[in-house]
Amino acid sequence: MANRVLIVDEITSERTEFARALEAEGFVVTQAESASDAVRAIWEGSFLVVFIASILTNTKAVGLAEQLQQMAPEIETVIHGKNDVRSRLVRKATAIRDGIAA
Repeated sequence: MANRVLIVDEITSERTEFARALEAEGFVVTQAESASDAVRAIWEGSFLVVFIASILTNTKAVGLAEQLQQMAPEIETVIHGKNDVRSRLVRKATAIRDGIAA
């Protein structure tokens, strides 16, 4: 669990680029293209951080974050927008992994 991250984003190219950046920092990344995929992934494994795109079809990001927190309260959830700097999000995951930030 110490280095597993879940990315929830409907845009494949965004998900893939973010996953590559996280993998370069040593994270094992699971990608989910929908809220239902994210819930399924949480049931199947444990994660340190879940990054949720702020815009999802048929689901509010905040609602999904709350649902995932209820399912697995130990997981940090981060809602991010399209304009967020990817390197800053990667640093956030690294800080959480290293126990520097929560």
